[in-house]
Amino acid sequence: MTTPSSQTANLTPQVIIAKKRQNDEAHTAAEISWFIQEFMNGGVKDYQMTAWLMAICLNSMTDEETAALTESMVRSGEVMDWSSYYSDTGSTTRQRKHRVDKHSTGGVGDKVSLILAPLVGSFGLTVPMMAGRGLGHTGGTIDKLESIPGFRTQYTAKEFAELLLSPLPNNDSSGEEANSSSNSEPLNAAIVSPSVNMCPADKRMYALRDVTATVTSLPLQTSSIMSKKIAERPDSLVLDVKFGKGSFNTKVEESLELAKRMIQTGELCGIQTTALVTRMDDPLGCSVGNWIEVKECIDIMTSGIEENRTKVNQDVSKDLIDVTLALAGQMLVQGGKAGTLKEGLVMARENLQNGKAWQNFCQMVKAQGGDPLVIKNPEKYAPAKFSAQVISPRTGYISCIDSMEIGLVGVLLGAGRKTVEESVDFSAGILFHKKAGMFVHEGDILADVYTERSAILENAVQRVLGAFSFSEEAVEVPSLITNIVTKDGVEPFDQSILEAI
Repeated sequence: MTTPSSQTANLTPQVIIAKKRQNDEAHTAAEISWFIQEFMNGGVKDYQMTAWLMAICLNSMTDEETAALTESMVRSGEVMDWSSYYSDTGSTTRQRKHRVDKHSTGGVGDKVSLILAPLVGSFGLTVPMMAGRGLGHTGGTIDKLESIPGFRTQYTAKEFAELLLSPLPNNDSSGEEANSSSNSEPLNAAIVSPSVNMCPADKRMYALRDVTATVTSLPLQTSSIMSKKIAERPDSLVLDVKFGKGSFNTKVEESLELAKRMIQTGELCGIQTTALVTRMDDPLGCSVGNWIEVKECIDIMTSGIEENRTKVNQDVSKDLIDVTLALAGQMLVQGGKAGTLKEGLVMARENLQNGKAWQNFCQMVKAQGGDPLVIKNPEKYAPAKFSAQVISPRTGYISCIDSMEIGLVGVLLGAGRKTVEESVDFSAGILFHKKAGMFVHEGDILADVYTERSAILENAVQRVLGAFSFSEEAVEVPSLITNIVTKDGVEPFDQSILEAI
């Protein structure tokens, strides 16, 4: 049991549960902190936590309560203490730099982080990105990166800081030319799985929420998402809050409310937080899977610098490029590198095209133990044993590709998992040749399907085809990014910014 203070001396689990059930007044931060500590120490039982979670689900929480819950979950485990890793000797490798991160609420084909982290890191900002694994119809950044042979994602907090802040070696055996300042410049960007010791309260609480129908509670969603990001202790955070068929929130209004909640929580916890609200009706980019998504990102990052590499189809990857550049632009604004979002977008596109993002990606892969020869020669990656083409049955325009169905087919192929214990097949996936808004002829190849599971291949092909909707008339594809949200409110996203670049 925790030592009682004057504010918590008379508290019991029953008092806390009753207060939220009656909902006459808000919890104090001290009450929430005490309840979470007691839960972790065994003083609050699982059934008592479940009762409190249900009361929150029914009666919600104020912004202040949500922030207090988030901080309590953060303090339940290991927290990044960056101050102990910075140098006060004047060394450029350990000088304090702005730390900026990004979080996505999840989608299908969402491989943005693979480009975004090295891209933003190429401007000298520190990007301490912690990401998750796929579950259900949504893919996971960690699964994608682990498809690169040898790529390490598990680090302690100390190891993570050393990875980001230690100077790069002079000799870069990945085949890229070494940066002239590599003897003094740190890695700046890395993507790892959260430490097992981070936010243990969230892990235990989510397990209870998962079996008691309290997952969709807005304050509980907010605290669960934000606690893991706040435990990183970034200076600022940019959120990609999705809505649509392939998102956990199907309506834009739901995602706007979630974005506002997360921003308020981040700000109350001392982290500058903004959000872009993006559409997830169709898969993002031209691929869904693990290695196949890494390959798409490699093609994008090398498309402007390597003459002999097969060029990425900019039309089928344009949505991925646009949302990546928009998020990068906002991160550069918050990191003090750009004055406006438009300026940040232009800067980000330049470093994407001139190879600096690619160079940073190669350095990140090498630093995290990945095989640099594999990413330099992605065409040599071992393909799936079985594949088939998805053929258009008609002539017309593609009006939509159902991202939820595509995500579920990805799980069927082996690219995703139904339970956290399952492994994934790195070579399985779907490669799209046509996207929404495009005109197709009968007999055109719409997509390729890859798997190690021959028995389900025919069914998978039919389901991918069934995810396509067609129209005889030309289709106007809805805007991908609908809103930008800050602590000051919600504004429509200025589409002319993307058109200008």
